[in-house]
Amino acid sequence: MLLELPALVKIIVVFVFILALTRYKISLYICLFSAAAAVGLWMGQGPIETVRLVLVKSLSGESLWLAVIIVEIIVLSHLLKESRQMDRIVDTFKAISFGNRFTLACLPAIIGLLPMPGGALFSAPMVESSAAGSDLSAELKTAINYWFRHIWEYWWPLYPGLILAISLLNVEPWQLIAAQFPLCLGVLVSGNIFLLSGCPKKKSNTTPSRKDVKRFLYEIIPFGLVIFTMFGLGFIIDYIPLPFAWPKYLNFLIGLILAQGWVIKTNNLPVLLIKKALFHRFTVNMALIILGIMAFKGILIETHMIGEIQEDLIRYHIPTVFVVAALPFISGLVMGIALGFVGSSYPLIIVLLHGQIQGAEMLAYSTLAYGFGYMGMMMSPVHLCLLVSKDYFHADLAGTYKLLIKPMIFVLVWTVFLFMVYKTVFAL
Repeated sequence: MLLELPALVKIIVVFVFILALTRYKISLYICLFSAAAAVGLWMGQGPIETVRLVLVKSLSGESLWLAVIIVEIIVLSHLLKESRQMDRIVDTFKAISFGNRFTLACLPAIIGLLPMPGGALFSAPMVESSAAGSDLSAELKTAINYWFRHIWEYWWPLYPGLILAISLLNVEPWQLIAAQFPLCLGVLVSGNIFLLSGCPKKKSNTTPSRKDVKRFLYEIIPFGLVIFTMFGLGFIIDYIPLPFAWPKYLNFLIGLILAQGWVIKTNNLPVLLIKKALFHRFTVNMALIILGIMAFKGILIETHMIGEIQEDLIRYHIPTVFVVAALPFISGLVMGIALGFVGSSYPLIIVLLHGQIQGAEMLAYSTLAYGFGYMGMMMSPVHLCLLVSKDYFHADLAGTYKLLIKPMIFVLVWTVFLFMVYKTVFAL
């Protein structure tokens, strides 16, 4: 009987299952591995095949690379924190900032310009330092860091999800960027209304000087090294033939190691402190969480649950507009990554719209699909940035979701409004 439930009902039950386990303070990696096993068994894989899938997906090359990257981010964060350089970054930014709310929003937004796995872990210590002395809850700090870290991906051309959408839709990059840019405004407005309004408002009473700007730029050199190495090496590799395949995350890893070296050198950090950063308990825990995420995501794909959800929506003759919104939202919720919801839902959406929609009107449907898919991704229990933020601030996952619901609904309504405006204008 349970096996015959619609796939959509199954994924909702699994989602609630993860939330319920976290409420009992069970380690998140245990929750994720348990959810992965539950999905495998529920989708009829059998115990042996389920265990095999969990092991294969959690220990795949991509999973291990991602775990290494996240560990290195955590090590860099520890070095920045222990050397008090993170405090100096926040202090120097405050000197050129308009106020504390502006600082809280801008620090994660600045890091958000850099597309990297678990990037919210970069900005989390900044938000923590910026909120020092206030009584902000762990859940609010998590929500602020998470929300403002993700304001750019709707249109910022460095993100893989947007690039894939442009490719699948076969449109000019500037067209999709221009059409989806207003989604970013909805995120900013909703974050200000529902999240930043819960922070005490303190305006800056100083006028920024050139010296303040120089101090800030000097303190953020570690982040500049990461960005420069990522894109600089990427540019070089594109034009130099190599006898081997260059690993996807290697640029990022090299950049992180260079940044760590800079922090150690410029702050004259002792060996004991470096060892503490490398072997911190939080570091090991986070690595296990990454493996749990990859196991859960992998088993959802291998058991074809997403495909079943898509088939259910079509089988019951659900309106095309609803399918265009629902498929990316569900895919985003399940996969927790923009590349995932675009790659899994856009091909089907394009097929559904073929012959019905032509020309610029496709941009309206893409905006609808991307807006809903992105909000699904933001609410996903396997979204890496949500999990690392929640774990960093020791926040309650359900409590964080409670704070995110209102801005999410605001953005979804804003997305529908944009869709209606675009549909009307582009149909003329």
